[in-house]
Amino acid sequence: MNFPTSILILIAFFTLSGCAVNPVTGKTELSLISESSEIAMGLESYTPSQQAQGGLYLADPSIQEYVNSVGQRVAEQSDRTLPFEFVVLNNSVPNAWALPGGKIAINRGLLLELDSEAELAAVLGHEAVHSAAKHGANAVQRGSILQGLVLATAFGTSQAGYGDYSEYIVGSAQVGVQLISQRYGRSAELEADYYGIKYMAKAGYEPRAAIRLQETFVKLSEGQKQNWVQGLFSSHPPSQSRVDANRETISSLSLASGDVGHDRYLMKISTLIETKPAYDNFDRALSYMSVNEMSKASSTIEKAIEIVPNEARFLGLLGDIHYRQEKYLEASDDYSRAIAADPNYYEYPLGRGLSYHKPVSYTHLRAHETPEH
Repeated sequence: MNFPTSILILIAFFTLSGCAVNPVTGKTELSLISESSEIAMGLESYTPSQQAQGGLYLADPSIQEYVNSVGQRVAEQSDRTLPFEFVVLNNSVPNAWALPGGKIAINRGLLLELDSEAELAAVLGHEAVHSAAKHGANAVQRGSILQGLVLATAFGTSQAGYGDYSEYIVGSAQVGVQLISQRYGRSAELEADYYGIKYMAKAGYEPRAAIRLQETFVKLSEGQKQNWVQGLFSSHPPSQSRVDANRETISSLSLASGDVGHDRYLMKISTLIETKPAYDNFDRALSYMSVNEMSKASSTIEKAIEIVPNEARFLGLLGDIHYRQEKYLEASDDYSRAIAADPNYYEYPLGRGLSYHKPVSYTHLRAHETPEH
């Protein structure tokens, strides 16, 4: 079998394997991933994805409850019944993301940039559509198909005698897989905007908040704010065309005005607003650590701990600083306090275990002991 024939057979196999109507858009599309597999995929990746980005925000549990309640209110209008879940991550970068099966997260940093509950509903509705419309699952599906084509290409080029060009062709295909999985395409973003507005309006929220939200994002993108570029804009690029499309959606659907919830929102996230200086110090301490200025990092994170004594991220970072300074007893104590505040975050038991296995000098041990009374 020659190289082009093998590729055509592979494409035909995937095309004929299964098509289905997308429950959100009504479009017929290739569907190789079952709903149960989709839900399992999101569930399996949810906790590791949270852990990789700071873990859950736990300093004020009421904020978790509030965000999930808003998300559930919007998700009830979804065209699919999924086990939707919405969590707040302990991360300053303004970002939000959705996994297949309805597993959705929004960062603490993005909550501080929003102005109302309606804007929060717009963000969560947008992410709910990504899950409901199978955008993430379809990206995985395309990646799987391309991985198959990569293997077929590798086989075909070697069989066809392309010699040294084989590695170049295969490498290009692998780059394509990475690009597709890196972020949603323009059509997926427009779909998430369109149906997200419908969901939030049906849930009783002011749909024009989605316009204001995108207008804010466009201004921030033009200013190239670094934390936004590395966060929401990397996976959800804003544009004036999206703003215009949102206006057209609201106009064409004749959507009624709804709840904005400006004051309610600010009250619900008041803890985040009041403690923002502490998390700014946390971020600065991380920067000092990155250039090995451990004394500055230590004094800076201590200031953060004075403001929010029960924040596990602060205590864990202090443990990291003491570990780097070879103060292993102090580090193990810091990690223990962090574990007490958040027993599920992987870094703290790991750090404490490493600290336990480091040699401690007699002088250091005596200095750390509590004097007897």
